[in-house]
Amino acid sequence: MMKKKLGEISDIVGGQITSRLEKKDVDDLFETGCVSGKPKLKCKADVLVPRAISNAFVDKSSLMTIICEKDSQSENETMDLTHFVDDNKITKDGTLVLKLSTPYDACVVTKEDENLIVSSFCATLAITDKNVDLFYLLAFLNSKLYRDQVENLAAGSAIPLISVGAIKDVQVPLPSKEEQEKIGKDFINTMKKIKLINKITALEAEKMNSIFYGMEG
Repeated sequence: MMKKKLGEISDIVGGQITSRLEKKDVDDLFETGCVSGKPKLKCKADVLVPRAISNAFVDKSSLMTIICEKDSQSENETMDLTHFVDDNKITKDGTLVLKLSTPYDACVVTKEDENLIVSSFCATLAITDKNVDLFYLLAFLNSKLYRDQVENLAAGSAIPLISVGAIKDVQVPLPSKEEQEKIGKDFINTMKKIKLINKITALEAEKMNSIFYGMEG
């Protein structure tokens, strides 16, 4: 079976280093502040951190909220997230995001997951090879075969954080496009079932807890 390096079939970019990761709140999505007479642009943004990658999807309840800030030339300057972060570090529909630390899994970005800042502990991946199926690659990036390769590349490091350069050297087995699509579809269906089971389990646990709390009167 043909194999290619991950860097040969996709563009991989490391995430954004943020200096202000603590949760904060502002009244408006964008606001203009002024410090010492100098106008500042401020933007509330959500960050896709490793804990928000769960069962191949984005868990929005685990995102981190930060305030981005930069000097402005004018109080009327038009703002969007690209004023603060490079465009290739912002999530886009039809791309993948990988964890650079254990357990080295990945998620797919859907339309509802766009415009998130990708954490420096993650990396974005955009497929460049038309013969590679998105969901097949997602399945591979969540497989033991991928994890074994990454762990070997990270071996000897004091911190189990893999570099983007090393990830590009991971070998990806590539069956026919038809087989890729089948594997990808089966993987997504499995992940959806797991997500549903987890939700049902959580609801059942909540129900059981409410029974005992009810006994307290």
